[in-house]
Amino acid sequence: MKKHFLSVVVILVGVLSITSINYAQMLSHGSWGISAVVNGAQADILFPIWTGNLNTIAPSIGVANIGGVNTDISAGLVYHHYIAYTSNFAPIIGFRAGAIFGIPKVGTSTTDWIAGLLGGGEYFFSKNFSMGIEAQLNFDFSAKLSNRFGNPGGVNYNTGTVLFATVYF
Repeated sequence: MKKHFLSVVVILVGVLSITSINYAQMLSHGSWGISAVVNGAQADILFPIWTGNLNTIAPSIGVANIGGVNTDISAGLVYHHYIAYTSNFAPIIGFRAGAIFGIPKVGTSTTDWIAGLLGGGEYFFSKNFSMGIEAQLNFDFSAKLSNRFGNPGGVNYNTGTVLFATVYF
C-alpha cells in the first residue's frame, strides 16, 4: 500500500510540475518564506521554497507536548501546486509526507509515518504576506508499539484542516 500510494503521489507531482498552462494572472511572491501552521492543538513551522511561479516545496518541523507524558517531534515535506486564479488568490492542490517521532517520559520511542493529499486556497495580501487554508486526507502508518492513532502497527486514514500564514522574502 505504501509503494502504491507513493507511486501515485510521484506521478501527480510530475504531471503538475510539467504542465504548461497559460494563466491570465501570475502570483506575486518572494522566493522563499516561513509559515506558521495551526492544526487544532498542534503547530508547525514550514519553510516554503518556490520552485517555479506555481509550485512550492516546504520542509516542515513541529513539536507537541502530549499531556506531559509524551513529546512528539514531527518532520516532513509539503508540496503545493497553485492554480492561478487572480494575482492575489490561488487554489492549491498537493501532498504532504512525514514522520512523527514519539518520545515518552517512560517507555519506548516510536516513529509513525504520514502521507496525505490536500486541497485549499491561499490569498496573497502582498508579495511578502499570505494566508491560507487547506483540507487534508491523511494516511497514517503506525509503529507496532505506537498508540497514537489507536491502531498499533496498522494503517489509518483521517481528515484534517489547517490554517496558515506565510511571510515571504
